[in-house]
Amino acid sequence: MTSIALVLSIVLGNILLALGYWQGGTAGNSIWFLLLAATWIFLHFREWYWFSSIALLIMIVAAAYGVWLGYPTVWMVLGAVGGLVGWDLSDFARRLSYASPMDDIRTLERRHLERVGIVAALGLGLALLSTVIHFQRLAFEVAVGLLILAVLGLTRLVIGLRK
Repeated sequence: MTSIALVLSIVLGNILLALGYWQGGTAGNSIWFLLLAATWIFLHFREWYWFSSIALLIMIVAAAYGVWLGYPTVWMVLGAVGGLVGWDLSDFARRLSYASPMDDIRTLERRHLERVGIVAALGLGLALLSTVIHFQRLAFEVAVGLLILAVLGLTRLVIGLRK
């Protein structure tokens, strides 16, 4: 179950980034995302789990660069979330390989996928909401305070979901 979700998140995240770059006018760069997805999946099943961190970094930087260039923000955000979910599931698959035969692996997988889905949906919703809501004049101190409040709230949510 984790492997299917992992492959889907990697493939969808990279396809959405490629679609965003293609719609932005740089179709030549789109092929690199498809190659990244194939490489990431291949190396994951070869148990080179360290590559997932590099792939996540590449996807986040590519999404941020795409937003900076003015490419469709929705595809960039969705691609970054797909990369983040793929990275998390890759790490979970590595940790799951250490589980004893007595552990209920199906239940562990189901619970982790539920938690990842909730966190990804909330993060995606907040990111897409930020593309719609714009403040004209907001003091820097207020913006920093709201950012700190959001980080603390999300941290508490993640800690609560982990328990």
